[in-house]
Amino acid sequence: MTQTEFRRARTLMIYWHDGELTAENYLESRSTDEEADNAVAVNAQAVELLEHFTDWTTVEKVASDLGEFDQDSVREAVLALAEAGLLVERGTEEREERFLDAWRDWGEEARFFHFGTRNTIYTGDSLEQRRADAGWVRRTGGPPPAIFKSYPDAPRVYLPRAFLPLAEPYGQVLTRRRTHRVFTGEPVSLAQLSTALFYTFAPMQLYDAGDLGTLILRTSPCGGARHELEGYVAVLDVQDVPPGLYHYNAEAHALELVDPDFDRARLHRVTYESEMCTPSAFVCFVTVVFERTMYKYRHSRALRVTLLSAGHLGQTFVLTSTAVGLGAWQSAAFRDEELDEALGVDGFSEGVLYMFGAGNPVLGETGMPAGIARAGLTDPDRLVKRHPAAG
Repeated sequence: MTQTEFRRARTLMIYWHDGELTAENYLESRSTDEEADNAVAVNAQAVELLEHFTDWTTVEKVASDLGEFDQDSVREAVLALAEAGLLVERGTEEREERFLDAWRDWGEEARFFHFGTRNTIYTGDSLEQRRADAGWVRRTGGPPPAIFKSYPDAPRVYLPRAFLPLAEPYGQVLTRRRTHRVFTGEPVSLAQLSTALFYTFAPMQLYDAGDLGTLILRTSPCGGARHELEGYVAVLDVQDVPPGLYHYNAEAHALELVDPDFDRARLHRVTYESEMCTPSAFVCFVTVVFERTMYKYRHSRALRVTLLSAGHLGQTFVLTSTAVGLGAWQSAAFRDEELDEALGVDGFSEGVLYMFGAGNPVLGETGMPAGIARAGLTDPDRLVKRHPAAG
């Protein structure tokens, strides 16, 4: 009779949680019918037992190798590990192998986050009740965090509220948006900076959310209107604004000076010597104030929502910048810890997540960004198809 073979799952994470050593196969689907997740407490003996299943082997072979233990107890322990998804039975490994092949270029960090937050468990009838039952929504827990951040003792530059008109047809702005990498070096006007920051970061409305406090509503969507994203601005070449690193006070529509010595050399360093970022007239660094989201949403899946919110904010910025005649870009390529230090945040309660910037663009003969033209992306022989809506 053929003996069943097992192998340790290749999608395991082992970590300490609430004082217990915990193992989890993050590829295992969460059940939508149960509130329990896939994490199970293990001890040193269980970890040692998993080590014996690095390659395909049978329960009998392992029980024999562990002769100092009762063989029935070893079989029982192995079957328990298999039931918990920590061991894979031969013949059932196809899904795991497909996953590892598809995600072969990304490491455990990305795999665990993405698949470890899939299929969040909901129970109950209403959406709010399902989220509450699944540990998503905080019902009590003290006053909500502040919705605005400020540096009251910092020198301020109050930005004009006479905004540039966003009168160009939306379709033209949408199809004209491109990532710009080459700039003229001419200063950006104060009105352009003010308009771009206001429509990206400032509140359009304030909303009374009862126990959850007052919420702000921006032009970009955000899960639960938590708006956990803050803006910092490296001003390099803007009319009437001294160069330096500022915090954008969304409530006052003002720039608060954080570091007057922040310059292009420092920007060049923290953005990995980027030839796109350094020549910009200004660069916005987007941070997350994590407590604003965690106050309401306590499940790790909420981090996905924060990442999506940053993307929404970036799109609003580049479209608004395009509408006021600037060339914009966005990137996540920066030295996190160094940039956190430059911004004066600890990386834990608040940390940098995203950045985007703009300047006066250099355009090629076709009106496309010069950087795109240099890359040959405007060569008509390389154009596969152009949508008629693009003009």
